[in-house]
Amino acid sequence: MKIKKILNQNAVLVEDQGEEKVAIGKGVGFGKQRNDLIHSREIERLFVMEPEGQQKLQNLLNQINEKYFFAAEAIIDHAETVLMEKLNEHIFVALTDHIAFAAQNIVNGIVIRNKLLSEIEVLYGEEFGIAQWAVDYLNRTLEIPYGYDEAGYIAIHIHSARMGKSSNYASIREITIISDVIHVIEKEVAIDIRSKELALDYSRLANHLRLLLQRYHNQRYAVLDQEIIEMVRKKYPESYQIAKKVRVFLMKNYQLAITTEELGYLAIHVERLRGVKRETNDKGEMNE
Repeated sequence: MKIKKILNQNAVLVEDQGEEKVAIGKGVGFGKQRNDLIHSREIERLFVMEPEGQQKLQNLLNQINEKYFFAAEAIIDHAETVLMEKLNEHIFVALTDHIAFAAQNIVNGIVIRNKLLSEIEVLYGEEFGIAQWAVDYLNRTLEIPYGYDEAGYIAIHIHSARMGKSSNYASIREITIISDVIHVIEKEVAIDIRSKELALDYSRLANHLRLLLQRYHNQRYAVLDQEIIEMVRKKYPESYQIAKKVRVFLMKNYQLAITTEELGYLAIHVERLRGVKRETNDKGEMNE
């Protein structure tokens, strides 16, 4: 491969089979010049990046310590090994930028809590497991005390890269919507769904909401007989009303219109939670 531009001693822009690519590797650009040849064994990561991404990478290279680049590289390699798939190349710049920025906050005593941590752990289980490994790795190699909340942020980066996205926007929006809906249901049912006792019910509800959003975006709606919907409405009127409040909330805040079939399924999940609450209350009364 021929070098087209030296980004820094650890990153160069190369021409590979007629295509412009970014090559990352320790010392890959050290002592090199434009038009010099480099061997593949010198490269740790090679990826295509549009001009805008190249500029952002160069800006990062000029502003932050190279240790964050190699930490991000190690995390990505681990993720790809565990998942047995390649991640979108944009994760390299995004993850490097994130862990460097997080390190700066930690050093300055700024702790940013991840309010979506519970939802991320449930919805993106594979990615969260990798992110927990990443936090431990960062703590050991960089000697910076990254906290448990950081695993949530890293998991989002990995999930977005798995989906082929160059931005975390869609993943964050999905999790935020699910978290907001769960808050609405918690308030209406008056129950702490995030408690250990309700871990299974919480997981079921969160995953149901994720599938609901996926069906909505793919225009593949749930199928439920009209007779079943009517039975749910009559048998579980309180739960059905709560489900209707969720529908109004989604339309008002996120412009999402869910079908009557989805309303019926959601009412069933709400009723399960109300049943758990009744059982808990009954046990409490028996113990008095």
